[in-house]
Amino acid sequence: MSDLTLSASVGINGHNDSDDVIEVQKSLNAISKKIDLEDTLAEDGLINENTEESPTCIAICAMQSAILGFKNPDGVIDPNGKSHKALIKAVNKLASPVSNLFLPKITPEAGLKEEDFEFAATMLSCDVAAIKAVSEVESSGSGYFECGMPCILFEAHIFSKYSQHQYDESHPDISSKSWNRSLYLGGEKEYKRLQKAMSLDREAALMSASYGRYQIMGFNHETAGYDDVEPFVCDMFLAEKHHLIAFVNFIKSNHHLLESIQSLDWATFARHYNGPSYAENHYDEKLQAAYEKHGAQ
Repeated sequence: MSDLTLSASVGINGHNDSDDVIEVQKSLNAISKKIDLEDTLAEDGLINENTEESPTCIAICAMQSAILGFKNPDGVIDPNGKSHKALIKAVNKLASPVSNLFLPKITPEAGLKEEDFEFAATMLSCDVAAIKAVSEVESSGSGYFECGMPCILFEAHIFSKYSQHQYDESHPDISSKSWNRSLYLGGEKEYKRLQKAMSLDREAALMSASYGRYQIMGFNHETAGYDDVEPFVCDMFLAEKHHLIAFVNFIKSNHHLLESIQSLDWATFARHYNGPSYAENHYDEKLQAAYEKHGAQ
C-alpha cells in the first residue's frame, strides 16, 4: 500500500523538494491509464522553472480533472490535501485486489423502528414526520427489493461523466451524455445495468447509482460518511439503519437541505435533494402530503 508521504507541496508554485517530486512522479506514472497520461514522466525529481509547463504539473492537473472532477485544476498537491489523498487512493486501488460488492445471499436487517426515526429527527433537529415523509416518497417506505438487495436506480448520464464519456457510443444503454428516462429498466432489473457498467469501469459504475431507502447517489458517499464508495454500497446491502445514518450525514452536510427539512420548506428540499426538475415529478407536493399524513398519525 502506498503512503506517498510528502514534506511539502508539489506542483505549480509548490515547494517541489526533489524527493517529494519523485514520489509524485512515480504515483502519477502508476495511474497513467486512468488519467490518460500519454507519455511516462521522468522520475527525476525535477520540475521546470516555468511550473505550469512542466510535464509533472500538467499530469497533476490531469489527475485532478479525471479523479476529482476539478473544472479548474490548480496543478498542486499539498500534504494531506484533497489531491494528495486522492492520488494515494488511486494508486492503492491499482495495487490491491478489487473487493467483491455482491456478497453471498444474505438477509438484510430491513425496516426502521420508531426510535430510529426519533434518533434521526434529534440529530437533524426536525420533526419525526419529516423523516418519515422522505422515507415514504424516496422509496415507497422500503429500502430493499423483494430479492433482498437494496433499491437502486442506475443513472447513465452520471456513468458517462465518471467514465469520461468513453462508452457513450459503444454502450448507449448505460452511458449517455444527457439524462434519458427511457433508459431505465426499473426495479431489480436496474442491477443488470449496474453490473454491465461495473464490467467496464467498476468505480464509475458504483458512483452512478442511487441506493437504499433514501436513494443516495454513490458519488455522494463522502457526504454520507464514507471515505470510499465500496464500503458505502456494501453497508446499503446489510441494514436499513445504515441507510438512515447515511441520510442523516448527507443532510447535515448541506445547509440548504438541513434548513429546509427543519422549516418544512419542501420545494427547497426537493430542489436540492431531487434536482432542478423536481416539480415535473411533484416531489414537493408528495413530500408535503406524506408529512401531513405522518404528522396526523
